[in-house]
Amino acid sequence: MRSLSIFFGFAFFASALPAQSADRYFFYKATKDSATFYILGSMHMGKPDDADYPAKVYEALNASRLFILEGEVRKEKIRTPDLSLTYLPEGKTLRQYLTKSENEKYRKVGETLGVDVALVDRYQPWFVEFMFGYRLAFNAGFVLEYGTEHRLLRYIDRHIEKEKKPRVFTLEGNDEVLRYMHELSLKDQLQRFRAFLVYSERVGTSNVLEMQKYWREGDDANVLKIFHYYDSKDAASAKYTQVLLYDRNARMAERLNLIARYEGTSFVVTGALHLIGPQNILEHLKQAGFKIERL
Repeated sequence: MRSLSIFFGFAFFASALPAQSADRYFFYKATKDSATFYILGSMHMGKPDDADYPAKVYEALNASRLFILEGEVRKEKIRTPDLSLTYLPEGKTLRQYLTKSENEKYRKVGETLGVDVALVDRYQPWFVEFMFGYRLAFNAGFVLEYGTEHRLLRYIDRHIEKEKKPRVFTLEGNDEVLRYMHELSLKDQLQRFRAFLVYSERVGTSNVLEMQKYWREGDDANVLKIFHYYDSKDAASAKYTQVLLYDRNARMAERLNLIARYEGTSFVVTGALHLIGPQNILEHLKQAGFKIERL
């Protein structure tokens, strides 16, 4: 997840606009003893003609012995996920949990995307939201192959000498996010999904262009507003946010702290949402004794 933030940041993306000198991104340096992490907040999807990252990103990548991803994105390394973890209880459909007006909004969102909701109706609400977010971005020309992770993997493959290439690791297992979200109550999932339907009806399109602007600027507050669908009370239940973001942040930070036992420089890529807001990865690292610097 990997934004809605699960991808989870789960579907926040770059655009085709050229880079500006004021672009800041979400780029940090974390140091503890003889270990250094360069940490970049990613957009999991992008376009072929997206502006490139600033030189400081590549300088850090060239100096790194490890390239650490939030989750596996290399096709040859990805195992088939256990999609049974995304299903509703036997005999249930998402439409059965929605009101008449909510079902009409649900149908309209699917129609806008070219998706028959009957084809996704067996999935849990959080997963339907993720699929719709992905489809919105895809319809606008955004693909995973030009997201942050794949861009940097291509750079490593093409521009770093074989003996200097960083080893690739991941912070989360193949089905790890699916397992935790599967255990989240339907009440908590539906609260978020209903906010998604209201927001989608209001804006009518993906938030991709709006999000890319704030991502490039490194604007914490506005990125978080979009994640919460501009609901000042938070579009998700407290439990939803805890499982999707806070618990994962704590686990990823703990794993980075273990890696920090070994000296050297590593380059870390996680969804930008994991680096901002309450209980983010950087806060956990700071509590573990890291010095954090925004670059």
